[in-house]
Amino acid sequence: MHRFARTTSRLIAGIAVASIVATACAGQPGGGPEPAASAETPQKGGRIIEGSFADIKTLNPMLTNDVPSSNVTGRIYEPLYLPDPKTGEVKPNLGKWTISSDGLTYNWEIDANASWSDGKPITGEDYLTDVKAIARSKATVRKSNYELIEGFNDYCVGPATCKGTATAISGIQVDKSNPKKFSVKFTKAFCPALVNAFGTTAGPLPTHIFGKYTVDNDPTKNIDAAPENTAPTVASGPFKFKEWRKGDQVILERNDTYWKGPAFADQYIFKVVADSTVLAAQLKTGEINYGTIEAKDFDDIARQENLKISEYQNLGYTYIGWNTKSAGAPALADKRVRQALAYGLDMDLVVKQILFGHGTKMVQHHPPVSWAAPDPKTLNQYPLDKAKAEDLIKQAGYTKGSDGFYARDGKTLEFSIVANSGNKVRETLLQVATEQYKGIGVKVNPKLEAFETMVDKLTNGNQEIQGWIIGWSLGIEPDPYGIWHSSQIPDPAKKTTGFNFGAFTAPGFDKAMEDGRSPANGDCSQAARKKNYETFNKTLNEEQPYNFGFSDNRIAVTPKTMRNFDPGPFSTYWNIEKWWFKQ
Repeated sequence: MHRFARTTSRLIAGIAVASIVATACAGQPGGGPEPAASAETPQKGGRIIEGSFADIKTLNPMLTNDVPSSNVTGRIYEPLYLPDPKTGEVKPNLGKWTISSDGLTYNWEIDANASWSDGKPITGEDYLTDVKAIARSKATVRKSNYELIEGFNDYCVGPATCKGTATAISGIQVDKSNPKKFSVKFTKAFCPALVNAFGTTAGPLPTHIFGKYTVDNDPTKNIDAAPENTAPTVASGPFKFKEWRKGDQVILERNDTYWKGPAFADQYIFKVVADSTVLAAQLKTGEINYGTIEAKDFDDIARQENLKISEYQNLGYTYIGWNTKSAGAPALADKRVRQALAYGLDMDLVVKQILFGHGTKMVQHHPPVSWAAPDPKTLNQYPLDKAKAEDLIKQAGYTKGSDGFYARDGKTLEFSIVANSGNKVRETLLQVATEQYKGIGVKVNPKLEAFETMVDKLTNGNQEIQGWIIGWSLGIEPDPYGIWHSSQIPDPAKKTTGFNFGAFTAPGFDKAMEDGRSPANGDCSQAARKKNYETFNKTLNEEQPYNFGFSDNRIAVTPKTMRNFDPGPFSTYWNIEKWWFKQ
């Protein structure tokens, strides 16, 4: 969920994880600048051991909605393109592409040398298999990335736009004379097409493994329960699956047939640790050799002679979300109450005392590093103002009682906020919010849950959650449709999932997103799209469906013996096959 890879949005379990996946995230594999030539000769061997606060949920990229899962699947399955880690510029990887003059058709050719780890070539059929699997899945949250592909809505099942009557997706054609080539036609201009429809969750999926789970003439068949979702049998990336010890670690081993050449490291291990304190301790002892730490541990880690810190801006943010349709907390439906909650929490102090200055306060969806970020001067910064907060609460019809809390019609203004356990930053934010909201007469019932449990509840629309603290890891494509559009509200009754957890809607809000991704005049320039996103962000800033919290810097730690580690806001793992350890 939220820091839901950077081509799509993801949910973030914690700072120890590079970044949750929605339709828009930083830790994805990315193309990037070649490191400066080194006089050192790379040495094979060693294990990359990454620490995380949370376990993965799946090993199928089309089913990921969290950062841990995306980080691991990104090592197994190769994307068609890679973003530059520093600039976000999209570059060819597994495939190269051209776009028709009308901007509606994308023609792809997969690298002639690209093959699966069992030797079978990677073809256009494998891309088609991935899109078909997404179309028929009831568990994926990514259908909105493909709904403008010609014929997709006729083939897909689930959302209201899906008919499930077709036996093929007419807009995807594989070249019969050269199966490495395929084309994808869209029904109208789709500005995020390159990133959203061909990104890390839309890379080729092996037809000879997964093809049997999607039956063209039977829309009830899907990939959701495939055993390969948790134990992949082939890989296209630099590492292949070996073992998943649930709650402990995932072990990947080098794919010796990787089309770019074998990785230097023997293994990539994704290790689950209890919390940030354990993560920092294990970085110091060498039990793990890659992790992102919390700001509180920065000075301690900086003193370690054997460790190196890489700090960079984060393409995501941590926030407090409000369920605007909560029957158990009806006050959250009132904009005045939500605004009061923004004025009543000193987020500047949070950035100073919890992040120690390693971050930026947020009052909008797009973080500063994104080209879609609005001018902060055009937005309400919601400085701490307890008097204004209480005045807004009174305007909403509440009266303060002798116990110090506001109430209306005999019911106290109270709600629960849940955060994921083990993430000390979020646990502390929960404590601070509970205390400061008490100071404006609002009662908070704090709760802690496992990250995986929170993600499941949120994406499935579980109404017991009233407020929550989590993070979004956004992508190089700023399209917010998959997180905020009304079509993305999860519906437990219909068993549909989505990322609009708070069920937020507002007049003109959907249209701003729709025009930003598919303008009627076909103008996909950044300048034109940014105008729509300015409207979008101003609506969020005014309505406050989130307290937008902060964008904390990524503080990545590796041993000084690790070479070629060169992350940026738009990608961490872009060259992981070249990471090596000097013995």
